[in-house]
Parts: sequence; C-alpha cells; structure tokens
Amino acid sequence: MPDTEELCPDPTCEHRRGVEDRRRQLLKRLIALQEEERRQVARELHEGAGQMLTSLLFGLKMLDGALSLEEVKRFLPELKNQTWEALETMRQISVNLRPPLLEDLGLVSTLRSYARDFGARHQMDVFFSLHGEERRLGQMSEVTVFRIVQEALVNAGKYSQATQVALAMTFTTDHLQVKIEDNGVGMDTAQLARSGNAVGIIGMQERADFVGGTCTIESSPGRGVNVILTVPLVEPAAST
Repeated sequence: MPDTEELCPDPTCEHRRGVEDRRRQLLKRLIALQEEERRQVARELHEGAGQMLTSLLFGLKMLDGALSLEEVKRFLPELKNQTWEALETMRQISVNLRPPLLEDLGLVSTLRSYARDFGARHQMDVFFSLHGEERRLGQMSEVTVFRIVQEALVNAGKYSQATQVALAMTFTTDHLQVKIEDNGVGMDTAQLARSGNAVGIIGMQERADFVGGTCTIESSPGRGVNVILTVPLVEPAAST
C-alpha cells in the first residue's frame, strides 16, 4: 500500500508536516535544556549544600566531644553560621528550581524580588522598572521568561563583569517585552557563535521560540550586553 502521506492531495500537508517536525525538534531541545538544568542543580547540591552539611556534621562531632561548657560555647557561633549558610544555599537552589512567588504573586513580583536579591548577593546595582498594565501570562510562558531573565543576570555577573543592570518589563495589548541591559565588558557574538561557546545564548533563544516568542542578544566588546525578550500574552496552542 502506498504511503498515506504520498496520497495526501491537500497542499497544506507538507506545511503541517514541517510544523510537526519543528515542534518535535523544539521538544527535543527543551528536554536537553531540562537535563542541563538538572545537572546544574545536582552540582550545586553536591558542591554547595553537600559540602556545607558535611562541614556542619564535622562541627557537631567536635561539639559532641567537647570537654567543657566553655568549649561548647566556643563552637556554637561557627555552627550557627554554617547552619544559616546551608539554609540560604538550599533556599537559593529551591528558588532556581521553581520560584515560590511565581504562582502566588505572578511574574512581575517574582522578577522584582529576584532582581533585588541577585543584586544584593553579587554586589551589583540591578534597576527594575515596569511599564504598562501588568497581565498574567500562561504558566509555561511565565516560567520561560523567568528562566531567560535568570540566565541573563547570571551571565551579567559571571561573564560580563557588570556593575549595573537595568531590567525593564513592558506590557502592551498583545505581548510582553523584557529588556536586560548591563554595563559589562560585552562580547563578540559572531565570534562566540563560531567558537561553539554560545550554548547559553542558544538556550535562551530556543526557550523563547518554544512559547512563540523571540530573544535577541545585542553586544560588542566594551559595550555591554542587551537582551531583548518578547513573548505573546497568549501562549501558542499545542499541536494535535
């Protein structure tokens, strides 16, 4: 029997197959991104929280072997500091996995809070601004916007050596635009792509593409980095 696709007289069949192929590719890349995030979380748990808890356990063993109340008092302040550091590390890992504010208070409040905390942790001025009337996005779109902003801020602190970042959210009638602009050392985006080290940038763009949006990165050496994310306020319908 001939292939069903070959018998299809509808000229849109090829277009639909192309759309399906593209969606499958996007899903495949999204799974790859999720696996990379899991790898990152596993490393943070091992290198961050795991090491802190090991140090805390060592301190407790020393406390258990203390021979006097004075020795106990000497160990306690350091153990308290280690406990607070471990709790803060776990809180940050939890926020990175799924910000608790996102579902309860929405994207704007979550990003405002994240920007403030990020600036404090990295000793960086992060200026947040909101334009237009806030509207809720679909769940997938809100998570996507958060992840892209998160990646942009981490890159600004880790690679751009920025001291200031401007994060601006603008709501229009049909889309949300988010701009993240830093004053760092910038980069040669073309050279970065040729070197194969643009995985983070590609990941941001693929995330945006998956929810029907776009993400462009503008930069040049010495001129900082400008990330422009645009996402429709209505998520694209799932393919059937």
